[in-house]
Amino acid sequence: MKKSTSLLTVILVILTSCNNQPENIRLTPDLSISIPRKYKLIVNDSVKYLRSWQTSIDDDQFAIFIYTIKQPGSSGNYNKKQAFKNNIEAFIQTFDFRNLDSTFIYKEDLIQSDLIFDFGENDNKNRFFGRFISQKDYFIAICYQMPYPLDRYSKKIKDQLFASIEIK
Repeated sequence: MKKSTSLLTVILVILTSCNNQPENIRLTPDLSISIPRKYKLIVNDSVKYLRSWQTSIDDDQFAIFIYTIKQPGSSGNYNKKQAFKNNIEAFIQTFDFRNLDSTFIYKEDLIQSDLIFDFGENDNKNRFFGRFISQKDYFIAICYQMPYPLDRYSKKIKDQLFASIEIK
């Protein structure tokens, strides 16, 4: 009986692993990421103003949102930075968050911010990890949320996803 239970466990692990094998996708001409194959692509309009990839891994949620942005008059560096911050604030305003930790990077055509915060949802505690990138005509939000306290498996998956981001 133990052998068949062990074999069944191994088969389930292999099948689950096959579904979650990463797939490298190009988000923009200059940015790619490896995400689990089990994702749902949502295109919200025909001109691709917004594209998103969404999936869940156990109790964790992972999503990427890409907005095409072409803001007239925002060619100045200050205007780009301010527009970037405004986009992030609009994105996270729906959360009742605590313990916000953020970093910003400004480099040539790239503006990036990493955010971490805790939030409650239906009496559950969660932690949000986000990488927001503004590059050329795109605003990209890469989001991962998991129940708190964090477990090692969730942290490992989140770290792999964020480490796979490749910017040219």
